[in-house]
Amino acid sequence: MNIMRTLLLCSLLLGSAAALAAEDGTLSLSPAVVLLRGDYGQSASQTLTFVNGTSRAFSFDLVAQDVVVRDGKRTFVDAGTLPGSIAATAVFSNRHVDVAPGGTAAVQMTVTLPPGTPQRALVAMFRGTNKVMSGNVPMTASLGTLLTFTVSDDVRLATAPVVVRPQTAATNLGFTQSCTNAGSEPLVARGVMAVLDAKGTLVGKSALAPQRLIPGESAMLGAEYPGELDPGRYRVFVTYEFEGRTASHTADVEIR
Repeated sequence: MNIMRTLLLCSLLLGSAAALAAEDGTLSLSPAVVLLRGDYGQSASQTLTFVNGTSRAFSFDLVAQDVVVRDGKRTFVDAGTLPGSIAATAVFSNRHVDVAPGGTAAVQMTVTLPPGTPQRALVAMFRGTNKVMSGNVPMTASLGTLLTFTVSDDVRLATAPVVVRPQTAATNLGFTQSCTNAGSEPLVARGVMAVLDAKGTLVGKSALAPQRLIPGESAMLGAEYPGELDPGRYRVFVTYEFEGRTASHTADVEIR
């Protein structure tokens, strides 16, 4: 039984591919992000499509690595290194592809979520095996698709206090807040910063860029108010939406 899938958000470029593509066309891999929901022991298949929009030939090995969090940051771990490795279950229809200039390569990948595993993410990597020159520098291109898995409703976002950056002659009002995925499942946090005046009237608002966090991962979220505020007291009201849940935080600031 396949795990239900939803689709990508944006390109995920790893290694030196982004800099190389800027010189001579583009390299792309789709989907970039695959969101999976199901139960332990279920399998999912996904077709990964690589497009070489450059004038150079590229060769790749197909590998899978587990994505885990250490000290709040993501790291890649070779398949089979960790107990319950999802990457160790990965099966590719091709383990090596050569992509001609202007060409396309499609590879099917199947993964199975091991029973009881605490892991929730892996990356399917097109790892470059040939070097190409970027100016006088030899470079290798690698691109990857991130796959995340959700098996329960244990979704929690832990936050530190809101830190407000007051408006100055050179900078606008802004805020930052450290956020951590404290649950056992991946989440995507979306948010809005609203600015209220002393009477509680909405002055304006600014959206936060969506942030994907796997369990244990931390990130500094923030936004900047796009306009200039008159002197006075204001309240910064921050609201996050993540996986059908919401959380709100406030902080007061005075503009002189």
